[in-house]
Amino acid sequence: MSFTVSDFQAWARILKEHPEWREEARRLILTDELLEVPQQIRELRERVDLIYEAQQRTEGRVDRLEIALVELAEAQRRSEERLARLEEHGARLDKALAELAEAQRRSEERLARLEEHVARLDKALAELAEAQRRTEERVGRLEVALAELAEAQRRTEERVGAVERRLDRIERELAEFRNAFGSTVEEEAESVVQVILRQKGYRLLGDAFSLSWNGEIDVVVAAEDPQGKKVWALVEAKARLGQRDVRRWSQRVRSAGWHRWLAKRGIEGPFLVYAYSFRRDLGAREVAEKEGIGLLKSEGEILAPAGLIESIVR
Repeated sequence: MSFTVSDFQAWARILKEHPEWREEARRLILTDELLEVPQQIRELRERVDLIYEAQQRTEGRVDRLEIALVELAEAQRRSEERLARLEEHGARLDKALAELAEAQRRSEERLARLEEHVARLDKALAELAEAQRRTEERVGRLEVALAELAEAQRRTEERVGAVERRLDRIERELAEFRNAFGSTVEEEAESVVQVILRQKGYRLLGDAFSLSWNGEIDVVVAAEDPQGKKVWALVEAKARLGQRDVRRWSQRVRSAGWHRWLAKRGIEGPFLVYAYSFRRDLGAREVAEKEGIGLLKSEGEILAPAGLIESIVR
């Protein structure tokens, strides 16, 4: 017999009227697997709830992970920046180390040269110490010699004192002799030059006299030549005449300062210049000829002046 829709509707109505039959009808209609489905669905729902909670936790963790990743990325960026700075700093350090190594190499070279120099200094100091030792030995000997010399000097000073006293006495005697003898030389020079001037045709214009400035002029005589020109005879008188005496006398009579000094005293030149002496060195005549200076002795003129010396002052 077939089961129609009306039968199904009647059966459904009966089940509504008798709820206690529903479970039995369900058990009869459904298989064990289907009967277990609600339980499985409940279990599945529980598992889904657990999964949802886990998902919520996972999402929270993911959110935190995302935040952590962002922070990690920022930290990575900062790390990379620091790493870049470190690399740059490392490059500078490498360069500095290279420069330091080069400086160290140069320092070692300088140190080597310095050590070599110190070695030479050590050697030189050793040699100097040896020289100092020898010097001290010599100084010791010199001190002994100086002590002996001091004693000899003391004795010499005693002898020199005695000699000085004798020399003082001799100088006083010699000064007295020179005063007497010098006056005689100048007087003879004055007499001889006056005679020679008259013999040459000069007319004497006054008495002879002497002057003293920057060295004495022993005889000065004003005279007039045959043509009426006034001249001044100047004579240097020496007991013994040497080459140096002639040169000094020639330099004086040609000095501009000396001419100015003479002009202030009315002696304006020209000058007839002589040197008088009792004796003369062998070369004195040669120098006198070269300088144009006349020579006189007690017997008269032995060398005429080369000419008149004009005054520089006008």
